[in-house]
Amino acid sequence: MRIPLYIDLSGRNVVIVGGGKVGERRALKFLEAGAKVKVVANDFTEKLKEMAQSGKIVIEKKDLDNDIEVIRAIKDADIVVIATNSKKLNDKVFSIAQVLGKFINDATDAQRSHIHVPFEGSVDGIRFAVTSEGAAGVAAHIALYVIEECLRRNSLLHSINQFSRLFKEWVKREIKDPKVRFQTYWYVMLDPDVFNLIKSSQIDKALELAKLKVLKGVPEKGYEPDKAFPKFIQQWKDELLGSC
Repeated sequence: MRIPLYIDLSGRNVVIVGGGKVGERRALKFLEAGAKVKVVANDFTEKLKEMAQSGKIVIEKKDLDNDIEVIRAIKDADIVVIATNSKKLNDKVFSIAQVLGKFINDATDAQRSHIHVPFEGSVDGIRFAVTSEGAAGVAAHIALYVIEECLRRNSLLHSINQFSRLFKEWVKREIKDPKVRFQTYWYVMLDPDVFNLIKSSQIDKALELAKLKVLKGVPEKGYEPDKAFPKFIQQWKDELLGSC
Protein backbone atom coordinates (compact mmCIF):
# COMPACT_ATOMS: atom_id res chain seq x y z
CA MET A 1 0.00 0.00 0.00
CA ARG A 2 1.33 3.43 -0.94
CA ILE A 3 0.96 6.48 1.30
CA PRO A 4 1.35 10.15 0.31
CA LEU A 5 4.52 11.75 1.67
CA TYR A 6 6.52 14.89 1.04
CA ILE A 7 10.18 13.89 1.16
CA ASP A 8 13.25 16.12 1.09
CA LEU A 9 15.43 14.69 -1.68
CA SER A 10 18.26 17.18 -1.29
CA GLY A 11 21.51 15.35 -1.95
CA ARG A 12 19.82 11.98 -2.53
CA ASN A 13 20.98 9.83 -5.43
CA VAL A 14 18.46 9.23 -8.21
CA VAL A 15 19.46 7.00 -11.10
CA ILE A 16 17.28 7.12 -14.21
CA VAL A 17 17.58 4.21 -16.61
CA GLY A 18 16.51 5.56 -19.99
CA GLY A 19 17.64 8.64 -21.88
CA GLY A 20 14.48 9.49 -23.81
CA LYS A 21 11.77 12.08 -23.24
CA VAL A 22 10.35 10.32 -20.18
CA GLY A 23 13.79 10.03 -18.62
CA GLU A 24 14.33 13.71 -19.42
CA ARG A 25 11.12 14.74 -17.64
CA ARG A 26 12.00 12.64 -14.61
CA ALA A 27 15.51 14.10 -14.54
CA LEU A 28 14.11 17.64 -14.52
CA LYS A 29 11.62 16.72 -11.79
CA PHE A 30 14.14 15.17 -9.42
CA LEU A 31 16.78 17.81 -10.18
CA GLU A 32 14.24 20.48 -9.20
CA ALA A 33 13.83 18.66 -5.87
CA GLY A 34 17.56 18.93 -5.18
CA ALA A 35 18.52 15.34 -5.92
CA LYS A 36 21.79 14.20 -7.46
CA VAL A 37 20.63 12.85 -10.81
CA LYS A 38 22.40 10.32 -12.99
CA VAL A 39 20.91 9.11 -16.28
CA VAL A 40 22.10 5.80 -17.68
CA ALA A 41 21.27 4.80 -21.26
CA ASN A 42 22.55 3.92 -24.71
CA ASP A 43 21.49 7.31 -26.06
CA PHE A 44 20.27 10.64 -24.65
CA THR A 45 18.02 13.52 -25.67
CA GLU A 46 19.69 16.80 -26.56
CA LYS A 47 18.25 18.35 -23.39
CA LEU A 48 19.87 15.66 -21.22
CA LYS A 49 23.20 16.22 -22.99
CA GLU A 50 22.94 19.97 -22.37
CA MET A 51 22.13 19.40 -18.69
CA ALA A 52 25.15 17.12 -18.37
CA GLN A 53 27.45 19.59 -20.14
CA SER A 54 26.37 22.32 -17.71
CA GLY A 55 27.08 20.04 -14.75
CA LYS A 56 23.49 19.75 -13.58
CA ILE A 57 23.30 15.98 -14.02
CA VAL A 58 25.55 13.06 -14.89
CA ILE A 59 24.93 10.91 -17.96
CA GLU A 60 26.59 7.55 -18.50
CA LYS A 61 26.47 5.47 -21.66
CA LYS A 62 26.36 1.81 -20.66
CA ASP A 63 25.67 -1.61 -22.09
CA LEU A 64 22.51 -2.31 -20.12
CA ASP A 65 22.21 -5.81 -21.57
CA ASN A 66 24.99 -6.67 -19.13
CA ASP A 67 23.62 -7.38 -15.62
CA ILE A 68 26.88 -6.36 -13.97
CA GLU A 69 26.70 -2.95 -15.66
CA VAL A 70 23.14 -2.47 -14.42
CA ILE A 71 24.20 -3.34 -10.86
CA ARG A 72 27.12 -0.91 -11.04
CA ALA A 73 24.86 1.81 -12.41
CA ILE A 74 22.22 1.62 -9.67
CA LYS A 75 24.04 0.25 -6.61
CA ASP A 76 24.41 3.67 -4.94
CA ALA A 77 20.93 4.93 -5.86
CA ASP A 78 18.32 5.90 -3.30
CA ILE A 79 15.68 5.87 -6.05
CA VAL A 80 15.79 4.04 -9.37
CA VAL A 81 13.64 5.34 -12.22
CA ILE A 82 12.85 2.94 -15.05
CA ALA A 83 12.12 4.74 -18.32
CA THR A 84 13.20 2.76 -21.37
CA ASN A 85 11.09 1.50 -24.28
CA SER A 86 12.32 -2.08 -23.85
CA LYS A 87 10.08 -4.27 -21.70
CA LYS A 88 12.82 -6.86 -21.37
CA LEU A 89 15.30 -4.29 -20.09
CA ASN A 90 12.72 -2.65 -17.82
CA ASP A 91 11.90 -6.02 -16.25
CA LYS A 92 15.57 -6.76 -15.70
CA VAL A 93 16.29 -3.38 -14.11
CA PHE A 94 13.23 -3.75 -11.90
CA SER A 95 14.31 -7.22 -10.71
CA ILE A 96 17.86 -6.10 -9.93
CA ALA A 97 16.71 -2.92 -8.18
CA GLN A 98 14.22 -4.95 -6.16
CA VAL A 99 16.93 -7.36 -5.00
CA LEU A 100 19.15 -4.40 -4.06
CA GLY A 101 16.33 -2.94 -1.96
CA LYS A 102 15.91 0.26 -3.96
CA PHE A 103 12.83 2.45 -4.13
CA ILE A 104 11.58 2.18 -7.71
CA ASN A 105 9.63 4.55 -9.91
CA ASP A 106 8.70 2.56 -13.01
CA ALA A 107 7.41 5.02 -15.60
CA THR A 108 6.35 2.07 -17.76
CA ASP A 109 4.38 0.06 -15.18
CA ALA A 110 2.56 2.02 -12.49
CA GLN A 111 1.27 -1.06 -10.70
CA ARG A 112 4.69 -2.25 -9.60
CA SER A 113 6.14 1.18 -8.83
CA HIS A 114 6.99 1.91 -5.21
CA ILE A 115 6.90 5.63 -5.99
CA HIS A 116 4.45 7.54 -8.17
CA VAL A 117 5.18 11.01 -9.50
CA PRO A 118 1.89 12.93 -9.09
CA PHE A 119 0.53 16.06 -10.68
CA GLU A 120 1.16 18.83 -8.17
CA GLY A 121 0.26 22.42 -7.43
CA SER A 122 0.44 25.12 -4.79
CA VAL A 123 -1.80 28.00 -3.72
CA ASP A 124 -0.72 30.47 -1.01
CA GLY A 125 1.85 28.02 0.35
CA ILE A 126 -0.60 25.11 0.52
CA ARG A 127 0.84 22.31 -1.58
CA PHE A 128 -1.18 19.44 -2.99
CA ALA A 129 -0.61 16.48 -5.26
CA VAL A 130 -2.98 14.27 -7.22
CA THR A 131 -2.48 10.79 -8.62
CA SER A 132 -4.68 8.00 -9.90
CA GLU A 133 -1.72 5.63 -9.36
CA GLY A 134 -1.58 5.02 -13.08
CA ALA A 135 -5.26 4.22 -13.57
CA ALA A 136 -6.50 7.47 -15.14
CA GLY A 137 -3.85 10.14 -15.64
CA VAL A 138 -6.15 12.44 -17.62
CA ALA A 139 -8.72 12.45 -14.81
CA ALA A 140 -6.01 13.12 -12.22
CA HIS A 141 -4.69 16.05 -14.27
CA ILE A 142 -8.18 17.56 -14.54
CA ALA A 143 -8.73 16.98 -10.81
CA LEU A 144 -5.58 19.00 -10.11
CA TYR A 145 -7.03 21.93 -12.07
CA VAL A 146 -10.34 21.73 -10.18
CA ILE A 147 -8.59 21.67 -6.80
CA GLU A 148 -6.25 24.51 -7.73
CA GLU A 149 -9.03 26.76 -9.01
CA CYS A 150 -11.23 26.01 -5.99
CA LEU A 151 -8.43 27.01 -3.61
CA ARG A 152 -7.43 30.04 -5.66
CA ARG A 153 -10.98 31.44 -5.68
CA ASN A 154 -11.68 30.70 -2.02
CA SER A 155 -11.28 33.98 -0.15
CA LEU A 156 -12.35 32.39 3.15
CA LEU A 157 -9.63 29.76 2.95
CA HIS A 158 -7.14 32.49 2.06
CA SER A 159 -8.04 34.33 5.29
CA ILE A 160 -7.91 31.11 7.34
CA ASN A 161 -4.48 30.33 5.91
CA GLN A 162 -3.20 33.83 6.63
CA PHE A 163 -4.49 33.74 10.21
CA SER A 164 -3.33 30.18 10.90
CA ARG A 165 0.27 30.82 9.88
CA LEU A 166 0.60 33.88 12.11
CA PHE A 167 -1.27 32.29 15.01
CA LYS A 168 0.83 29.12 14.86
CA GLU A 169 4.05 31.14 15.12
CA TRP A 170 2.77 32.75 18.31
CA VAL A 171 1.43 29.51 19.79
CA LYS A 172 4.74 27.70 19.21
CA ARG A 173 6.53 30.42 21.17
CA GLU A 174 4.02 30.38 24.03
CA ILE A 175 3.12 26.68 24.37
CA LYS A 176 5.75 23.94 24.44
CA ASP A 177 3.50 20.87 24.65
CA PRO A 178 2.55 19.76 21.07
CA LYS A 179 -0.65 18.11 22.30
CA VAL A 180 -1.81 21.33 23.92
CA ARG A 181 -0.85 23.29 20.82
CA PHE A 182 -3.06 21.15 18.57
CA GLN A 183 -6.00 21.65 20.91
CA THR A 184 -5.29 25.37 21.04
CA TYR A 185 -5.48 25.74 17.25
CA TRP A 186 -8.92 24.14 17.13
CA TYR A 187 -10.18 25.85 20.29
CA VAL A 188 -9.61 29.17 18.55
CA MET A 189 -10.95 28.08 15.15
CA LEU A 190 -14.20 26.97 16.77
CA ASP A 191 -14.62 30.26 18.60
CA PRO A 192 -17.35 32.18 16.70
CA ASP A 193 -16.00 35.62 17.64
CA VAL A 194 -12.53 34.84 16.35
CA PHE A 195 -13.79 33.09 13.25
CA ASN A 196 -16.15 35.90 12.29
CA LEU A 197 -13.17 38.27 12.33
CA ILE A 198 -11.25 35.84 10.13
CA LYS A 199 -14.22 35.64 7.75
CA SER A 200 -14.26 39.40 7.39
CA SER A 201 -10.48 39.41 6.75
CA GLN A 202 -9.74 41.31 9.98
CA ILE A 203 -6.69 39.17 10.63
CA ASP A 204 -4.93 41.46 13.12
CA LYS A 205 -8.05 41.76 15.27
CA ALA A 206 -8.63 38.01 15.06
CA LEU A 207 -5.07 37.39 16.25
CA GLU A 208 -5.37 39.73 19.21
CA LEU A 209 -8.66 38.19 20.30
CA ALA A 210 -7.32 34.66 19.85
CA LYS A 211 -4.28 35.42 22.00
CA LEU A 212 -6.46 36.85 24.77
CA LYS A 213 -8.66 33.77 24.78
CA VAL A 214 -5.68 31.42 24.87
CA LEU A 215 -4.03 33.32 27.73
CA LYS A 216 -7.22 32.92 29.74
CA GLY A 217 -6.89 29.15 29.38
CA VAL A 218 -7.66 26.38 26.90
CA PRO A 219 -9.92 23.49 27.99
CA GLU A 220 -8.01 20.24 28.48
CA LYS A 221 -10.52 18.16 26.53
CA GLY A 222 -12.99 18.52 23.70
CA TYR A 223 -10.74 20.20 21.14
CA GLU A 224 -8.69 17.25 19.96
CA PRO A 225 -8.29 17.42 16.14
CA ASP A 226 -10.34 14.26 15.52
CA LYS A 227 -13.25 15.79 17.43
CA ALA A 228 -12.87 19.45 16.53
CA PHE A 229 -12.36 19.11 12.78
CA PRO A 230 -15.76 17.46 12.11
CA LYS A 231 -17.45 20.16 14.20
CA PHE A 232 -15.71 22.88 12.22
CA ILE A 233 -16.65 21.35 8.86
CA GLN A 234 -20.24 20.84 9.92
CA GLN A 235 -20.50 24.50 10.87
CA TRP A 236 -18.67 26.09 7.92
CA LYS A 237 -18.89 23.52 5.10
CA ASP A 238 -21.24 25.50 2.87
CA GLU A 239 -19.17 28.67 3.03
CA LEU A 240 -15.91 26.82 2.49
CA LEU A 241 -17.22 25.05 -0.60
CA GLY A 242 -19.21 27.97 -1.95
CA SER A 243 -16.51 29.03 -4.39
CA CYS A 244 -15.88 25.54 -5.77
